[in-house]
Amino acid sequence: MLGLLIFLTGLSLTLGAAPDCAKIPPSLWCANPTIQSTCGFTEPCKKHEIATSQHKLNITVLVEALCPDCQQFLTKQLYPVIFKNFADYVNIQLVPFGNAKVLQDGTIQCQHGEQECSINKFQSCFIDSMADQNPLPAIACIEENLAKKVEFADAVQQCFEKLQIGGDVQRLTQSCLVSKLGTQLQLQAAKATSEVWPEQHKFVPWVVVNGVSLVKLQGFQNDLAVLICEWYSGDKPIPFCEASLKKKYRNSSVRLFSN
Repeated sequence: MLGLLIFLTGLSLTLGAAPDCAKIPPSLWCANPTIQSTCGFTEPCKKHEIATSQHKLNITVLVEALCPDCQQFLTKQLYPVIFKNFADYVNIQLVPFGNAKVLQDGTIQCQHGEQECSINKFQSCFIDSMADQNPLPAIACIEENLAKKVEFADAVQQCFEKLQIGGDVQRLTQSCLVSKLGTQLQLQAAKATSEVWPEQHKFVPWVVVNGVSLVKLQGFQNDLAVLICEWYSGDKPIPFCEASLKKKYRNSSVRLFSN
């Protein structure tokens, strides 16, 4: 008993002592005012707060039309979870090019064949034609149908009818497809894909947050909500994040009580 008491006393002293600031992960530097003041992080954290407070996070996703993983990500994560719960807190940009290549003669070769090139171009044109409207619901709908082996033309028709995409957008999209604009937009998508910084994409889908492209960020693909809850800086908590935290508290209380 005496040995246990000595161990617990030593443990409490260790846990209560100020940590070695050099060992605190950078992602936690601004997480708490005490950490900031104790470790000298106040100035850079204040600078970050001023730059990001009340600003939406910019989430860019590199995709390609017939990639099964892209279809899964768009239809199970990006649209139903992120778009529906965080639309007021994030800007979502899709770049439909993926692992395609621009050949020396200027033509584009896509990973999943010519049809994917055609659909990538369609998506570029559709995004451009939507102007101030968000294209994600329609693209996610189309990708969900494609994953179910619905023919592309039928998938587009079904989703446009379901989401009531106006005739003006449809005409602009079609005009883009048959003009030089469609090719120009795909070349722009190729450039945007190749210029992600500081790390090049290794696969698709590939997520870029606030202009930062990192391999380690891709670990959040299946739980982007956690990243947004952690990185968004605002006066009020995001309802989805607050609800998730309360749910965790409730579950923890139940487990502790049951033990």
